[in-house]
Amino acid sequence: MARILGVDPGLNATGWGLLEIASDGRTSLRWGTIHPPLGELAARLHHINEQIAELIERLEPDSLAVERPFNHRNVKTAVMLGQAQAAAIIAAASASIPVHEYPPRTVKEAVAGFGSAEKSAVRQALITRLGLADLDASADASDALAVAYCHHLMAPLESRVEVT
Repeated sequence: MARILGVDPGLNATGWGLLEIASDGRTSLRWGTIHPPLGELAARLHHINEQIAELIERLEPDSLAVERPFNHRNVKTAVMLGQAQAAAIIAAASASIPVHEYPPRTVKEAVAGFGSAEKSAVRQALITRLGLADLDASADASDALAVAYCHHLMAPLESRVEVT
């Protein structure tokens, strides 16, 4: 059984989603949203790191898939999102969990078939592909599940590519 923890990093809300896929193709999902306390950046990043570390300990994923921050016109925003991403990556590295990063365009293309798809289209594609009736997750958690599903689709390709 593959267990992929997807993370959609953010300083106000970090979405997470666990995608479990059995060898017979059955899927199981869990999700949530981490809301760091307002205030000092270091405390917010520490909270994200601690919460992801706790999720890794409790859910025992095989790997962590994280959305890579896209290029912002506002450099400060891009840097801050990168720091939230790093908090999640450090939690995975501390637990010796492999980390895989995917840009938003790759996630959208893998899940919805179109790299410029709207969030609602990605969510609907995820519902359809996983055979769900609905998905009552927050937008951040839904995005995290999409990142996990993207990794599920991309992992076989990554394993066939030889890096020299």
